Amino acid sequence: MLRAVIRNARIPDGRAFVGMGLLGLAFSLENSPDYTRLVMFLISLVLYVAYAFAINNCFDADTDSINPRKREKNPVASGELSFGAGIASSLAMALLGLGLAGRLGVGDLVVYASMILLATAYSAPPRLKARPVVDVLSHGAFFGALPFLYGAYFDGSITVEEWGIAAAVFLYSLALELRNHLEDYESDLKAGLRTTPIVIGKGLSETLVIAFSAGAVGLALAGVQPTLGLLGATIYGLRTNYRLMDAAMAAVLIFRASGVV
Repeated sequence: MLRAVIRNARIPDGRAFVGMGLLGLAFSLENSPDYTRLVMFLISLVLYVAYAFAINNCFDADTDSINPRKREKNPVASGELSFGAGIASSLAMALLGLGLAGRLGVGDLVVYASMILLATAYSAPPRLKARPVVDVLSHGAFFGALPFLYGAYFDGSITVEEWGIAAAVFLYSLALELRNHLEDYESDLKAGLRTTPIVIGKGLSETLVIAFSAGAVGLALAGVQPTLGLLGATIYGLRTNYRLMDAAMAAVLIFRASGVV
């Protein structure tokens, strides 16, 4: 069962969201950090992402069971892990993560608890992921801005620059969630789900992916020099290649965190 529990956490699939927290950490990491706190932060971050994916697998088991691509990534849907065991192991991850966040400080615990609450509400009842518009907005928060802010708060404060990056990350996370929904469009339609793309249509959803992505890159660049924000429009030319769009966003964020731009 341990193997199924580990698979249910889907750590490889969550690496980009772990990266959100590490990006925030890069902005706040001191030259001589407290390595004990750093280890607690890193473990809690991985536990959070693992929890978010695990709890989602538990409550998506019914719809994932009819989607071959999703079923092989969901031990609950495939029957390798019972729903009860999935819930219990997910809660264990959340509680351990909360305990570590609490050791970091009150502010860290508040941000972490907010992430846990949103990730839970997204997948479990009231299942925000099944509510149009709210599904995308909540994802932008708990798998975008909040993990970044959790890392940015490692030094005990959040700067204006960090708030700007958090806004850019939020926008890009909106685009990522729309892309996820578009991949599952047919299976979600068969399951009777009302995700944002199903309600507003594929065409508008694809347009919003480009708009949010361009806005995210532009906002991240505008933090260096306002006129550089206009370069975000170049993302339109990459509209058929999501990998290049991701690479462009990642490059800008890494350069910002490193102080190169």
